Amino acid sequence: MFQKTTALHRAMLASLRPSLGGGSEALSISEQIAMQLADEIVNERFEPNERLQEIGISERYKVSRGPVREALRILENAGLVTIAPRRGAIVTQLSAKEVADVFDIRAVLSGLGARRMAETRSKDDIDMLQRQCAALKKLAAKKGPKAAADYVDAVVEFGLSISEASGNERLNSIVTLLFHQTLRYSRLGLSSPERRAQSCANWVELVDHIVAGRAVEAEQTARQLVEQSKVHAIRLLREAEARDAG
Repeated sequence: MFQKTTALHRAMLASLRPSLGGGSEALSISEQIAMQLADEIVNERFEPNERLQEIGISERYKVSRGPVREALRILENAGLVTIAPRRGAIVTQLSAKEVADVFDIRAVLSGLGARRMAETRSKDDIDMLQRQCAALKKLAAKKGPKAAADYVDAVVEFGLSISEASGNERLNSIVTLLFHQTLRYSRLGLSSPERRAQSCANWVELVDHIVAGRAVEAEQTARQLVEQSKVHAIRLLREAEARDAG
């Protein structure tokens, strides 16, 4: 049912199985359904505040409602839906304050991961960073309807690579979960070509610091990357909230 193995889908798996750090065991039916629904939520095939109908999902996957209920509970634990009495599962929409809170935590942990990698980097790590940096530069210059989504997916891959290379498994597990929870808002924060160009310049700077072993500077730049996305996403969210209120 669900075969993809990109960084985004590793993030989903870590969200579904935080205690296992995304272990390699075969997924249950409920986990497979949750993974598919999570993919559709973060890629905005379901709208915020949209209700996920148990009966419709059950018919879609040709399963009883039991595995569907468990899948929805998994998504609730991952922060992607809220299960409300008499309304069922509703796709979450974070407020500007909630977005700020989650991004602030991600900034601190991403900074720590970058610092650790700068302190322990290997030749393979450096080669990997330089390859991903070259790919990111190409995507930052890309135009078209998928430009923002493709760029953000590459940023997720880049960020998770640094987190994984930090050598701290607990940190990596938490950062992976936060990437998943903030993906929709990261796309908002990187929605303009100007923001993507700024982001790419900061990633280039971050790689330079890590390669040179400048741990403090790497931490500061990694935190700045997340902070800039947060600020832009919150501004756009507040503008949307103001329009809705008007």
